[in-house]
Amino acid sequence: MDTKFFAPSATAFVLVFGILAVSSGAVSAYAQSNTWYVGEGTLQDTFVTYRIEDILTNDSVPYEITIYFQEQDDRGAWIAPAFVVTQGKVLEGTLRLADNNLTPLGGGEIPSEMVPFISGYQNSLTFLEAYASKSDPKPLSGNPWGNVAGTGAAVIGPVGTETVTVQGGTFDTTIISYSRGSTVNKIWVADNFPYPVKALVYADVTEPPPPVRYKYELLEQGEGQPETPQGSGEIPVPPIRKSTVTAQHQIEIDWRPVEIMPREETVFTISFYDNRAFPEENVGYDFTVKDSDGNIIMEQKNKLARLGIAEHNIIFGDGGGKTIEVVVNSVNGVTSPGDFREIAEFDIVVVPEFPVSALVIAGAVIGFVALMTRFYGTSFGSLFGGRNAL
Repeated sequence: MDTKFFAPSATAFVLVFGILAVSSGAVSAYAQSNTWYVGEGTLQDTFVTYRIEDILTNDSVPYEITIYFQEQDDRGAWIAPAFVVTQGKVLEGTLRLADNNLTPLGGGEIPSEMVPFISGYQNSLTFLEAYASKSDPKPLSGNPWGNVAGTGAAVIGPVGTETVTVQGGTFDTTIISYSRGSTVNKIWVADNFPYPVKALVYADVTEPPPPVRYKYELLEQGEGQPETPQGSGEIPVPPIRKSTVTAQHQIEIDWRPVEIMPREETVFTISFYDNRAFPEENVGYDFTVKDSDGNIIMEQKNKLARLGIAEHNIIFGDGGGKTIEVVVNSVNGVTSPGDFREIAEFDIVVVPEFPVSALVIAGAVIGFVALMTRFYGTSFGSLFGGRNAL
């Protein structure tokens, strides 16, 4: 080979090889850049699904959220149809997410029912955007990212690596962590993946044990528009026990009859326990019932359960989803400490009645058929063309 062509040929080879390497890395979920930010690696026409449990959302009841990165608008923001699945219900809307850190922007279209879950998304999945954004990516090793506000000094940053397997796949991750006393919070991020893969973060409280502030896990990822989730139509059945937001109390709700019907009395029994599940006495509490739009149906404040058990009789005027909210104000005269309300919410379903109008119509049809049968002397079967009429 003529040596005068060697240098240009070698240069071309390196350039071509480099371009191929960069191209292959761009589509790899594990391409290494040694830095990360919320939104890194986001690709058009892809989606992610997470299960989230957030202390300020849905009374810490887990829900699923699917986000589809459909396209970017003329300002670079992501137009992202989203679905939330919670307790058998499916909520649907469209988010407008910042390209810089995937936080929700104005201009999206979501129903009011979906707003708390989007807040939960922002409280958890995009928590790290305060430290790592497109304009300020952070290293996946070495220096800390900053300090977390709250009780005591808490430095947040990378502390090591771990290969983790979740329902959505297996990832080589960096652990982003911060501690408060003996409580260690961890968020697992994968290089070139837009959100953390999973997280377990505890609330900042003055008295242990701390409740989970939020946790989540990637359930699915893929290309193309995801299918709309199907609601399960689940109807909650009693008894249901939940912890308050700080996990200092447990509240159990039971009711009879189990099938809640409109215009029929339902007896609700409320029982109170401490965080070790021992019964509490002399519990001061508020009891509120709301409809699916958040309107108050019934509200009773400053009630007292002397033996830790109380009853409330309710007659609902119509069917559909309702929410019962119980707030613990005090136990044995000692008010609840801390910044969080000691609250638990319970979703119930009032079974829809068979509409009166439908009953009237059905009665009229039956009466008409009976009249025609008597007048013409034909059977029900022959009247409707049956061959084997009785």
